[in-house]
Amino acid sequence: MSAPAMPSGPLPRHLKATYLASGESLLEETRATKLFYFPGPLLWLLITGLLTLFTAAAHYGWSIQIVAYSNALTTLASWIHIGASTFLYYAMLFFLFLVVLGLIRLAVRYLRWIRTVYAVTSRRVIIQKGILSRDFDEIPVSQIRGVDVHQTFFQRVLGYGTIRVSSEGGTRIGNEDWEGIPGPFRFQKLIESATMGSTSAPPPAQAPWTGAAGR
Repeated sequence: MSAPAMPSGPLPRHLKATYLASGESLLEETRATKLFYFPGPLLWLLITGLLTLFTAAAHYGWSIQIVAYSNALTTLASWIHIGASTFLYYAMLFFLFLVVLGLIRLAVRYLRWIRTVYAVTSRRVIIQKGILSRDFDEIPVSQIRGVDVHQTFFQRVLGYGTIRVSSEGGTRIGNEDWEGIPGPFRFQKLIESATMGSTSAPPPAQAPWTGAAGR
């Protein structure tokens, strides 16, 4: 008994390998870049963490306190007629709450980043979603009608962008934005190359015309 045919080309690192058909080659697979998902939450944590630290330092009299910041909080407390110590304590709790929100946001972003994989094969464009269980959406390359790339100036500097694949047939992932794709123009060219390979496939061979033999 002969062994089953395996997908050609490199084996995927993120995409489930058994999802590839016999003879189907993987051209590219990627997750969205970390630069799309993580800078915002990390900046939020940095700012709120420093505010929490400096407010705690002002409240407890630590040596690392910033005098100008402590004086500003004390002045604000006097304006709203609250004791400085009480105001600093509740301000510290408020900033700590913002830190917790930032950690939750970072965790959500991480799960969104790790659960989605984009792939281009010789036959399909695939989106794999999920961590434990997985869902697969696909567009056969024969149904792709165009691939558009959008980049802001900031995204172009960092090397990522948004891709939209236009397709026929009402596929769920067609005409939807795929954000944070690293090297989007490379991804676009791979999809277009797969599409051209599909449309340029030679027609099936036909039996020669036998002329009068069929009469």
